[in-house]
Amino acid sequence: MARVLITGSTEGLGRAAAEELLRRGHEVVVHARNADRVPALDDLVRGGASTVVGDLADSGETRKLAEQVNALGPMDVVIHNAGVMDGPVLPVNVVAPYLLTCLLDRPQRSLFLSSGMHTGGRATLADLDWTGRRRTASYSDSKFFLTALGLVVARTLPDVQCQIVDPGWVRTRMGGRGAPGNLESGIRTQVRLATDSAVGETGGYWYHERRTSPDPRTEDRALQDALVEALATHTGLHL
Repeated sequence: MARVLITGSTEGLGRAAAEELLRRGHEVVVHARNADRVPALDDLVRGGASTVVGDLADSGETRKLAEQVNALGPMDVVIHNAGVMDGPVLPVNVVAPYLLTCLLDRPQRSLFLSSGMHTGGRATLADLDWTGRRRTASYSDSKFFLTALGLVVARTLPDVQCQIVDPGWVRTRMGGRGAPGNLESGIRTQVRLATDSAVGETGGYWYHERRTSPDPRTEDRALQDALVEALATHTGLHL
């Protein structure tokens, strides 16, 4: 059985993935943004989950979150699920996954939840405020950078099997009631990738259990290298 950390687990895709992994007998660590959100995890805790707390919009809290996770022991799988559409999109959607990748004890597998909207992102790092105090990037931009980051992790950390997942447009608080997909279809791929070792090479981009291709701009190594250099400069940490 795998030990799996899922960021952003109080609702939506993260919560649904946690429920399914617990049902299958895996050891799951769930994450809440703050203490006020912890009660939303009570039923998962009764089902055997452990809880960690930290606001991914705050780099200091993200670092403390990594300490909490490492104190529990190494994870087999980390699912970078947490994301926001508005507000601090760069800190939560890009900087936090980068920080956790640098700070967590190395897992066997890392999953980065992207979005089909990454194809509308801009392939430029000019004038980005990684702190989130100024709105300098859209949700699509952030998922574009997250997809590129996942490809960098796959390329530079060969001991980690890294996969990128587009869960589709599903009915969650973020996706809205009018979304055509359901939670089951949205979590099926990441549950499989978290538990099945026979999924092929690292660096895949997945949609509904099929390996497909991301926006080709995310595969530009010059852009990937510039992205991790910018994140390293901002955080003081290197992959």
